[in-house]
Amino acid sequence: MKSKDLKAEYDAKILVIGEDSNLVWSEEVPEYVMFADYYFKPIPEDHGERSRNVESRRLFEHIIYLTRSKVKSKEIYFTNLCNEFVSPPPKGKHVLIPEEKAKEGLERIKIILKNNPTISYIFCMSLQANYWLQKLGLYSCQDENFLHDAQPRRVGLEPFNTYYQPVNPKAFSSIVGNIYDVNGFDSKIVPILSAKDFPLKDKNIDLFQTPYLQIKESLVFNKLIKE
Repeated sequence: MKSKDLKAEYDAKILVIGEDSNLVWSEEVPEYVMFADYYFKPIPEDHGERSRNVESRRLFEHIIYLTRSKVKSKEIYFTNLCNEFVSPPPKGKHVLIPEEKAKEGLERIKIILKNNPTISYIFCMSLQANYWLQKLGLYSCQDENFLHDAQPRRVGLEPFNTYYQPVNPKAFSSIVGNIYDVNGFDSKIVPILSAKDFPLKDKNIDLFQTPYLQIKESLVFNKLIKE
């Protein structure tokens, strides 16, 4: 089963890229990526349905916060780097997106950008998604230190684990807050945390509060999001 993109109802200003369709905290494959469609549904009484509604609201609040409410909810396009179900990881571990799946996802993202030239910013969530998109060339730069630290850790003679474990789990903090050009498109790409990590709390406040303020200021100063 594949999750569907949640396309913007109006001209898309923001593209949000999540990581994968079989979520770390659930074996369920959502009909739409990141359960984003639940944002537009009434709050349900069923506990399971309600939790998805909460997840979707946190997702939208995350993007609206970073854009200082300059972007409407229906101007946001949601996709995943990998919309297909891939081999689940061992319990408590993180899904590994195989490189061939990441390449397929990159080509699909390029089609989205080609068909939606109004997209000014790409918000890319998670360490792994940013690793693959930088390694495969969507970024205009190649940060060798980041690529080394974010690559899947090798185990013995095996090429990789059956789950995603970066060489350096702290690699993400080196790029959050940066804004990069996108190769071949008039857009910028911004690494951000996953929606489950918003709002910032505990150690994330120390690590990411300043980079998040930098993102908000850059969006305004670059005037890529119109008043």
